[in-house]
Amino acid sequence: MDPEEAMGLADPGQEAEESEYFNPLLRPVLLGEVEGVQQIFEDPEDPNYEKAMQLLLEKDVIGRDLLYAACMVGQSEVIRALAKYGVDMKDKTPREAKQTLQMFISHIQATVTDPEKVQGRLNKEDKNASLSACRAKSDWLNSTKEATRQDFLAQKQELEDKMLPIFTKMATPRLPTAKNVKSSVSSSRI
Repeated sequence: MDPEEAMGLADPGQEAEESEYFNPLLRPVLLGEVEGVQQIFEDPEDPNYEKAMQLLLEKDVIGRDLLYAACMVGQSEVIRALAKYGVDMKDKTPREAKQTLQMFISHIQATVTDPEKVQGRLNKEDKNASLSACRAKSDWLNSTKEATRQDFLAQKQELEDKMLPIFTKMATPRLPTAKNVKSSVSSSRI
């Protein structure tokens, strides 16, 4: 097999077209053939149209797609064409989604353990529930090896849902109590 065939760049008229692994967009994307990309997407009668629509949204196991390939070879015109036909320009890879979840866990832990941010608005039960939820998500991160982007996003959403009532408590202004009023009066005399 020659290198062009191995990369999927073989002439589309060859038997590779019959293969389930043939990617009709790969050749025009890598070679910067904007017209080739446009031709496939603008002609619903094109035999590769359906497959191209599917491949536009597909990613490999580490989150790379046609947009990634176009970026790697510096095909800015092809990138614009792919954006026009629906490639997700803001999509996160599983690695980015994992990092977002890790940062959210760290943010929660830092917030609920910071006395200045909490300022007596959280009781011990809320603080423990927050830290326990963070520990559970950290354990999930450490034990899960083949998680997808969607898995990470779902875990983050679950954590957000658990934390919503606690963050709501923290955002609610503290009502003045006799102790608070007394300490504020004492400090103003100084």
